[in-house]
Amino acid sequence: MDTIKTEIYDIIESAIQEAIATAELTIPEVPKIPFSPTKTPEHGDIATPVALGLAKQARMAPRKIAEIIVSHINLDAHPTIRQIDIAGAGFINIHLADNYLYDTLQTIATMQEGYGTCNKGEGKRLQIEFVSANPTGPLNIVSGRAAAVGDTLVNLLKAIGYNAVREYYVNDAGGQVERLGESIDVRYRQTLGKDGLEIPEGGYQGEYLREFAQTIAETEGDVHLQLEPEKRVAAFRDKGIAHILAEQKKSLERFGVDFDVWSSEKAIRESGKPEEIIELFRDKAYLYEAEGATWFRMTEFGDDKDCVVVRSNGEYTYFVPDAAYHRDKFDRGFTTVIDLLGPDHQGHISRLKNFVKALGLPDNWLEIFIIQQVNLVDAEGKRSDMSKRRGQFLTLDDLIDELAATVGEQFAVDVARYFFLMRANNTHLDFNMELAVTHASENPVFYIQYAHARCCSIFEQGAEQGITAKPIEAVSLERITEPMEHELIRKLAEFPSTVLLSAEAREAHRVVHYLHELAGIFHPYYNQHRVLDSMDMEKTNARLILIQSVQSVLKNGLTLLGISAPTSM
Repeated sequence: MDTIKTEIYDIIESAIQEAIATAELTIPEVPKIPFSPTKTPEHGDIATPVALGLAKQARMAPRKIAEIIVSHINLDAHPTIRQIDIAGAGFINIHLADNYLYDTLQTIATMQEGYGTCNKGEGKRLQIEFVSANPTGPLNIVSGRAAAVGDTLVNLLKAIGYNAVREYYVNDAGGQVERLGESIDVRYRQTLGKDGLEIPEGGYQGEYLREFAQTIAETEGDVHLQLEPEKRVAAFRDKGIAHILAEQKKSLERFGVDFDVWSSEKAIRESGKPEEIIELFRDKAYLYEAEGATWFRMTEFGDDKDCVVVRSNGEYTYFVPDAAYHRDKFDRGFTTVIDLLGPDHQGHISRLKNFVKALGLPDNWLEIFIIQQVNLVDAEGKRSDMSKRRGQFLTLDDLIDELAATVGEQFAVDVARYFFLMRANNTHLDFNMELAVTHASENPVFYIQYAHARCCSIFEQGAEQGITAKPIEAVSLERITEPMEHELIRKLAEFPSTVLLSAEAREAHRVVHYLHELAGIFHPYYNQHRVLDSMDMEKTNARLILIQSVQSVLKNGLTLLGISAPTSM
């Protein structure tokens, strides 16, 4: 379709140039020619509102401009175009010749699982850092959404030719993990019968830590009570990080997300790179001393206030290891870095970008996107209280468990990923549990998977009747004549551009919507038209090619989303 649009663009551009040369249009130059989607097949395959945009400049009614442009297009010289209409105030609607439809089927048959891919990225190294939850507790459902989005974006970027890498940044240093050690220490001593103990302010109250401390007491006894408090807390901190990180990895593996790289904040801090960052900023005169602390001149980059980078006790604020980590990413050769951050990091975006700018890294090297909040919605449309762990599905595993109880383990992950991906990343997501556990086609992910399963069932039925698909070269594609069939092929032709736009815009939900629309065209076709007809094998063979193409595109799209394409349901 992109190739076709390029050809149509050139045809319309030449027509406008001719109209200018003959003085039928008095405009200084040919404008950019926009395309817009057509609402129905009756409105053609490609539409352009270029005439509307020229009206003021040409001092002429848009419809008259459209008529002039069309008068300079010789259809005999352009076999790609079957018909051109002028609609409404001046839209130019272009109907493509049937050969373009058949070429689409030929391309799908040739490329198969490669259909939808391209080499736009030219192998450039690109990294997406996502999830990166503190190792202080189980992954919650916002982390689940980030996991689905990040994983799918990597799939999309690989599909368009980038060498894309999944990376998880483990925040295993700093105040939050110290409070984790202190919290485990309290639970451990409580387990051994020590009274009058409370979780420290800012500590972690979760039941998971009580269970973990119980396990330590049962397997190791009271040996840790012999340690000095500082050493005991440090030991529990390290044990807690290792345990929770292992649990997070298990949750992600269950969810179908496999990170290529696990980076450590502790390792960054111990590498000496934060000290290098401080020296660099000091050499550039970005730092000054005040109130016993070291400040970064954030206001020089347009921020409303400066920020502390080294506290009065000599400890770095989180900005310094973050800056060092991003410098490390650059040193590893990534041409683009994408950070997916949680909803509580909105204020972090401008400051992190300013630090990257201060490091002298290229403009637009760092892209940052917020993955917004997820709310669970019940049958009455009420949002669940996400502050409670028990009785509400706060963790990713809780959510998958609840889905699996109704739809099974395999489909639980499919449903969760689909629902996490179905809305734009920067919008809040209401996760409708009642709809998610519905087995019927009202469940949008099953609606798409049913379409793929139906395609498979046609070939199974054909095998039972002794009918198998022939190679496309041996098939008369001209027997594909129904308007619904042409509509299906037009939709199939949009898949490569959908993948490309989704990857470049970093918007995975575009593929979700595309697949739902494709399934929405296929299901009525399946219900209204007979594919297998032993009395008309030419038409049967042609329709089997069409069904193969639909099957391939559905599978390719679902695979990009990390969702299974079942052969039966």
